[in-house]
Amino acid sequence: MRLVNWFRALADRFGALPIMILAAVIRLWNLGYPNKLVFDETYYVKDAYTLWQTGHEKSWPANADVAFNAGDQNGFLTDPEFVVHAPLGKWIIGLGMQIFGPSDPWGWRIMPALFGIAAVWLIFLIAKRLIGSTRWALLPAFLLAIDGQAIVVSRTAILDGIVTTFLLLGFYLLLRAASAFKPLPWLLLMGLALGAGAAVKWTGFIFLGVFVLYYLVASKWNWRVIWSVPVALATYLITWTGWFVTHGWGYRSDNVLLSFFEYHQQMYHFHSTLAMVHPYQSNPLTWLAMIRPTSFFFEDHGSLVSAINPIGNPVIWLAGLAAFGFLFGWFAQYRDKQSFLVLAGFIAGYLPWVIYLNRTTFQFYSVTFEPWIMLAIALIAFRYRALKLVVVGSVAAFGVFLFFIPLYLGTEIPMWLWQWHMWLPTWV
Repeated sequence: MRLVNWFRALADRFGALPIMILAAVIRLWNLGYPNKLVFDETYYVKDAYTLWQTGHEKSWPANADVAFNAGDQNGFLTDPEFVVHAPLGKWIIGLGMQIFGPSDPWGWRIMPALFGIAAVWLIFLIAKRLIGSTRWALLPAFLLAIDGQAIVVSRTAILDGIVTTFLLLGFYLLLRAASAFKPLPWLLLMGLALGAGAAVKWTGFIFLGVFVLYYLVASKWNWRVIWSVPVALATYLITWTGWFVTHGWGYRSDNVLLSFFEYHQQMYHFHSTLAMVHPYQSNPLTWLAMIRPTSFFFEDHGSLVSAINPIGNPVIWLAGLAAFGFLFGWFAQYRDKQSFLVLAGFIAGYLPWVIYLNRTTFQFYSVTFEPWIMLAIALIAFRYRALKLVVVGSVAAFGVFLFFIPLYLGTEIPMWLWQWHMWLPTWV
């Protein structure tokens, strides 16, 4: 019995450490491969570079990726780029390029990787506060650390992993506010975090609305939470400083505020009407079943291939589907706030995409609500004390992670082995 208690104490104190080391190693190992822009890095890396160089994003000539990959980063044009996302995520990506240099892929990807590692730590803190158990909080952190979609998005210089970390930070601050004697400082910080998230992708504003509504209901209409809204808006506006103080914006007239508003209308029009055909587009209704994961990179090297594909860990996602079924039932019966919180985070991330079913979307967009899938698994497993099932499921999930890791890191493997990883015809 003493030995069992010793192991429990060890897990409580140091259990998160090996998970964080695992998350860091997976996200940082050989981060510079491929040494070329992959998938949407073609937009965000080049935008980040010109943002840091000129104060706003510039356009690039056709086929500029070849020169950029070769180390020539100064081929951008004088014309402004029409961007459809606020600039903070690109400022963050560009920070890594300032440290490591724009010619080093490490510089492109280090900041998203660090944000991905931070997300694992945040979900541990969230689960610890939500469930009230350090040991059970290790479960969602472990699951997020080894999930393929979370890994690949963290290892790629795109915006989705960055915004997910800001969303988790906002959720953590909401939990702190919900249990604080003086909640206002935590609510203001929540507004700051979600405003920053919105300055990466507008998803942050959706989470802000859902979290504010939750707090109003849960606190029986404590309207102090509304102060988080102007904080979020101010944070968002500050990230657009380049728009207001630099010259050369072709989309800005002498009436800066009016043109700023009109530009946002154009951004919204783009997001709400995007309907281009893409070979890896995926209907949001299929995301939870992972019908069509997005291929980020594929190169045929003869007998070997190198592929990067953010396939979510099937064991985790199937367990998540089951967990949400139980969670809905539990909430319907007990109306408990823990279930309500997890469902709120999931709905904030998923529902907006369901509204725009005709828009061109991709499976990896689900990374923004993926952490709440892990939280649902942990919360249900804790309530039913399903320790044996958790152990078996965690071992199975880790085994699947080891099997798929070549597709997360882009490791060269034989073509026949890559084909073994394509479990569904729609994955090819």
